Amino acid sequence: MDGASRRSGIEMRMIRLQPWKLWLLMAVGAGIALALTVAVAGLFLILVPVVLIGGFIANLVLRSSVRAGPNVSKVGPEVIEGQYQVIEADLRRR
Repeated sequence: MDGASRRSGIEMRMIRLQPWKLWLLMAVGAGIALALTVAVAGLFLILVPVVLIGGFIANLVLRSSVRAGPNVSKVGPEVIEGQYQVIEADLRRR
């Protein structure tokens, strides 16, 4: 073991696999990858239509709620009445 691996505390060990074990390991990895791919594709087949239908329904509901809102015809601008007081410039300085 060299000095660098002793300082880092990492110990590596080479193992030699027989060819049939290596092929089996690759086949298992490929099977797991294929299973995950099929599972994700199945989720997309289920979730994409659900999201699209939900968005369509939400669009209809929101559009109908905007139409059903208060129908107030405005003749003129809204004016808020109140009292006001003019403050002279010399009064502001005090």
